[in-house]
Amino acid sequence: MVNSVKINQSRKLILEILERVEKQNSYLNILLPSFYARYKPNDPDKALMQEISYGVTRFKKRLDWIIAQYLTSRIKKIPLTVQNILRMGAYQILYLEKIPAYAIVNESVELVKDSSYSTYSGMVNAILRNISRKSVLVSWPDIESEPVRYISVFYSYPEWLVERWMKRFGLEICLAICQAGNEKPDFALRINSLRISQEQFQRKLSELKIPFQKSLYLPQCAITIKDHYNIVNMPFFQDGLFSIQDESSMLASEFLMPGAGETVFDMCSGPGGKTTHMAQIMGNKGKIVSFENNRRRLEMVMAESRRLGIKIVSPVLADSRRLNNEYLEKADKILLDAPCSGSGVIRKKPDLKWKKWNKEHLRKLNQIQKELLDTAARYLRWGGELLYATCSMEREENDGIILNFIKEYSHFTIQDSSQFVEKNGIVKYKTEIEGAIQLIPGYSGANIDGFYMVKLKKGK
Repeated sequence: MVNSVKINQSRKLILEILERVEKQNSYLNILLPSFYARYKPNDPDKALMQEISYGVTRFKKRLDWIIAQYLTSRIKKIPLTVQNILRMGAYQILYLEKIPAYAIVNESVELVKDSSYSTYSGMVNAILRNISRKSVLVSWPDIESEPVRYISVFYSYPEWLVERWMKRFGLEICLAICQAGNEKPDFALRINSLRISQEQFQRKLSELKIPFQKSLYLPQCAITIKDHYNIVNMPFFQDGLFSIQDESSMLASEFLMPGAGETVFDMCSGPGGKTTHMAQIMGNKGKIVSFENNRRRLEMVMAESRRLGIKIVSPVLADSRRLNNEYLEKADKILLDAPCSGSGVIRKKPDLKWKKWNKEHLRKLNQIQKELLDTAARYLRWGGELLYATCSMEREENDGIILNFIKEYSHFTIQDSSQFVEKNGIVKYKTEIEGAIQLIPGYSGANIDGFYMVKLKKGK
């Protein structure tokens, strides 16, 4: 077993991660933890692996465009391994300040020599040295005559996705989305009110010299911090004083607002952020039935509940699309955070932008979303409330699903969201459904993900 990872070894691991993402359609947020567990890198190397693998994935198309300015016409096609070594080198030169350019070039050349493509070492050396000297003025597509191509290259998004958002939102909002999607997100921390007050928690952060800000949207229960890599290893995390959760995700539980003593169903509960947040809102009184079809994710829900001191969660390993008569009309409130394309969380999961959601892929997701809603509708008691949510900005997964649901289930009504929107300072994008809340990165505010939620009541 490897006890520590040297700098050059770290880069070899990054190269392997990038190739798996591209060749095997793997996900960074799953790959990185698995590599940490296997190779046991130290904290600085973990940070480096995350920074470069996420950075290269985020800016892949932009990096390729810059690299191409330095290629001669003789070079037709570069092997993927060499491409990724060039991307890694270019990203470090252009975006990281602490590593000297000569060291980056040397490490990159050594990586090529260590691969099956050692004949490309001279080319890699020349291109990266020229990039470090900024010897070529990079020429970008013209935004006036080729807006889609310009946004695609400059902000590093596939053209089909830019075209989709341009058609839906227009040029200005599309630019805002793409720019926001490339920004490194702050960490949002949800304070565990069952164990510590907001004032005590903020005092603890100050003692640890961790800079923070109150959440713009949920100042009563959340704060934000900049990148702080070790925070989950600190005792106050192990003691269950806070959770890491996106602010947009927290808003869903706050909008549903389950009450103490109620019976609440979480239809897709893993890994447990919303489940445990609802338990806090309920004061740890009542019952939350936590449905999850993935055993590992359900175990994560229960582990998180134990860490936070939550005792009202009942786990159910089951596919929520399959109706179980035991739960018919038993829930006072239901949260359905449905599987979706994830187009709203690209800044946290940049590999999503390179996975094409064709019509067939969206059709399959829509079928899952519909089946989950059908089951939830039957589990909800009369007079109860159901919150449907996705981390998507796509109409097919949001308004489209709800409008079709309302046609079929006419005894459900869409609830007003205006007071909640005003109270929390939310800037929502106006969609076909007045009561729906569609959050758009860059349009709805700083450090906010793309998120959709709508609250439905059973019975008029």
